[in-house]
Amino acid sequence: MNTIRSTWVGWGALCVAGGGAYYFAKQSINADRQSRFDAEVKRKAQMKAMEEEHKRQALYAPRPTPSDDASLKRANMTRLQNAGDDVASPSTEASHDPAPTRHEPLTEADRVLEKGKYETSTPYRPPAGNRFS
Repeated sequence: MNTIRSTWVGWGALCVAGGGAYYFAKQSINADRQSRFDAEVKRKAQMKAMEEEHKRQALYAPRPTPSDDASLKRANMTRLQNAGDDVASPSTEASHDPAPTRHEPLTEADRVLEKGKYETSTPYRPPAGNRFS
């Protein structure tokens, strides 16, 4: 029967159930956040400990001399085997590069041929005068 009393009881039960669900969901969410925070703190502490260990080992580790470097040895062997190849020396290799600048064409026909399909033959020049008056 739909009486005022049964309506109040129904709404009351719905509100109590909703409040209980909210309370338990909030507890679950807070517990999940706390566990993620604890895991993050633990991970950061572990990373800091690993970094400190690495710094400590690097401080006491013997430093290799440049002549012990394997890549330098390979580069020197390559230089000896291929006298024409100067990959191991960037300063020498740079002299083999073409000129980094492009030279202006001498004739009008060369200038037109050098331009791309969508490039203009003359650069844009704005009209003279004060635009802001």
